[in-house]
Amino acid sequence: MSIESWGLWLAIPVAALVGWVYVMMEIVGDYSENPFQGMANDIPMLSLCRVIEIDLREMLGEKELPQAVQSKNGVLM
Repeated sequence: MSIESWGLWLAIPVAALVGWVYVMMEIVGDYSENPFQGMANDIPMLSLCRVIEIDLREMLGEKELPQAVQSKNGVLM
């Protein structure tokens, strides 16, 4: 087999690999374009707000502080 025939057969998997990379980039981009949806991999806004609230109340000297948000099934919301 000559180099030209190898190039023909090699072009098919290389083109498929490049196409797969672009499709995966599109899927990841769609998934991460809104980080505040409340999904498992998004920013845990409720937890962040509660931590800020607890810290501010501690600085004000309050004694009755709210409980921190606990994770559910390993996911912090």
